[in-house]
Amino acid sequence: MESKRFVVMGAGEVGFHLARTLSNEGHDVTVIERDARRRERIEDELDVLVVGGNGAHPQVLKAAGVASCDLFMAVSSSDEANLAAARIAKHYGAERCVVRMGIAEEVITYRRLLEELFGVDLLLSTQLLTTIRILNQIRGHNTMDVEYLASGRVQLRRIHLDAESRLTRHPLRDARLPAGSLVVAYFRGDSLVIPGGDDIAQPGDDALILGTADAIEAAELHVSSAPIEKGTVVLAGAGSTAVAVAQALEGHDVPVKIIERDRGRARELADQFPRFEVLHGDMTDISLLRAERISRAHTFAALCGNDESNLMACLLAQEEGVPQVLALVQRTETSELWRRLGLEQVFSPRALAYHRVRDYIDSGFSSNIVSLRRGAAQVIERFLAPASPAAGVTLAEMKPPRGMIVGAVARGEKVFVPRGNDRLEAGDLVILFVHEDELDTVRLLFPGPELEMP
Repeated sequence: MESKRFVVMGAGEVGFHLARTLSNEGHDVTVIERDARRRERIEDELDVLVVGGNGAHPQVLKAAGVASCDLFMAVSSSDEANLAAARIAKHYGAERCVVRMGIAEEVITYRRLLEELFGVDLLLSTQLLTTIRILNQIRGHNTMDVEYLASGRVQLRRIHLDAESRLTRHPLRDARLPAGSLVVAYFRGDSLVIPGGDDIAQPGDDALILGTADAIEAAELHVSSAPIEKGTVVLAGAGSTAVAVAQALEGHDVPVKIIERDRGRARELADQFPRFEVLHGDMTDISLLRAERISRAHTFAALCGNDESNLMACLLAQEEGVPQVLALVQRTETSELWRRLGLEQVFSPRALAYHRVRDYIDSGFSSNIVSLRRGAAQVIERFLAPASPAAGVTLAEMKPPRGMIVGAVARGEKVFVPRGNDRLEAGDLVILFVHEDELDTVRLLFPGPELEMP
């Protein structure tokens, strides 16, 4: 990559590692940090320009030179400051902005709104990245990326395929995906293939599967060769990540136990998750783990906010014979030590955020999962205008070309994957998967800005 200018706001773990690696690669890096001790560490260890102050203040951003930067990265611990700083940086001329947020729900539901209002090119949630990774381990899935569309009611998942997948053993027309889902593309090396009914995926391909929130889970299980594990999942600690994981497991036939040491919090969780068993106790208490027969669980995930407690709980669960133990850590520098102690599945929200931003940079600033092939295809959301040629016609009448897939339609509260006889209506939110060769067709059939706020 040719030398570029980067401005990093926030020198916590994510910001520090971004600044260090980008500087070591020969890029021009400026770091904004308000904490004096962190500034001193950066000046001692990194070859970067350091600007003191709050990055949400215009004078600080001007001093950091955001007007001429290729990418501004707001990765501080304050969601509000990150969003405000991105908006101001874009006003001053920053070419692109990345914003890190903590809460998954806001990114899922309001991603498009926040991106438009604050000029954000990549909006990511550390909680969402961590939750997806933990769920993959719990359920034995092969999801590599997830993109949320239509305020979270539609998902696009990138799923790795091996030789045992249905998609690599049968033509697509015979794969019999669940209703409400469809395969829109295969990634094959550096190529993107939009398949027809006779096409068979190859082992090693990544499939892009689009589906409604109700159908996407079944679709992934349908194409995955991993066995479906039905054993008990124990979530130790009830922080925001544990709650997000529990919410994702609610709709599945998986027994779940939650351990929480605060009695009042345990009562709240029991009300929130009536189908799950909520235990009041200390997850590092071996007598509690044995009394609850933790040894019979399939997965033990320690997800509280204390690294040492997570370490101890996982070691105890491992000693009791739980086949899969997962640990949440905040300090990534200790991860290798944990692995030496035998804990292979260690997840750091900050490390996951760092790798996601690096992927964005290394991909040539492609923000969504289908643009990893340098814009070979796009996902486009459009509200269907009354004057649109697509309004009032069925898919069969429209005869969309192979490189343009009408993947899903949101009509009021209803969300569905349309078939040939389904008629599009003015006001529909239409989600399109489009190869770069068919972008002119989209402009003809679905005129208007990519997403107009209703």
